[in-house]
Amino acid sequence: MSFSSVLKQMLYPQNCKCVLCGKEIFGNRYGLCNGCSLTANVRFCRKCGRNIGETSEYCDDCKRDIRYFTCARAPFVFEGKAKKIVYKFKGGGKFLSKYIAQFLADEFYKQNWYVDVITFVPMHAKREKSRGYNQAELIASHLSGIIGVPVAELLTRTKYSDNFARMSRKERQEEANKSFLCDIKLRGESVLLVDDVFTTGSTTSACAKQLIDKGAKEVFVLTFCTAEIKNVLY
Repeated sequence: MSFSSVLKQMLYPQNCKCVLCGKEIFGNRYGLCNGCSLTANVRFCRKCGRNIGETSEYCDDCKRDIRYFTCARAPFVFEGKAKKIVYKFKGGGKFLSKYIAQFLADEFYKQNWYVDVITFVPMHAKREKSRGYNQAELIASHLSGIIGVPVAELLTRTKYSDNFARMSRKERQEEANKSFLCDIKLRGESVLLVDDVFTTGSTTSACAKQLIDKGAKEVFVLTFCTAEIKNVLY
């Protein structure tokens, strides 16, 4: 193969497949073809970042509850093709972590945050052993390489909880507050907390509380997707 052919292949690689539909793509750093677009999170709560269709700047939960993180953001809504990516990622598609991290890096730069360290939402040892990896840790590792901020394992999950969806908002937060621990003393660092999906904020708020209690100055949360807040009409 000639030098010009090698250079062309490096700049415009062939035989790259869309991670969702398998269609050949050319030079797309996100691993998706143009047909597999994701729902952008453009109307969101200014605190927790969840997708919200109302004109209010803050969702009811953030108006009512204490959120220990400074703010949370996600580039996409947890629906459609974005949801498929998350399920594929959790189902063994570890390779997707580098593409997800690229989207998170774009969002990080968009927010113009300054952080000293990246950490991630931990999994209970039992669940991590069963799955074989912590998806949040993989994303954080790739994100660290992109934005040049060190990653550190600051949190541990002390309690195995598997039924958050069946709990009330208050029960969910109480359970989450008992499930995480930070044993490392921090000295005023700004921390970026990474996960794959932001659902209610109970987990990330509990993790942020642990980090703040141990000396973090502030905690920003960054996830690939965020839940959509459904309006109750009756």
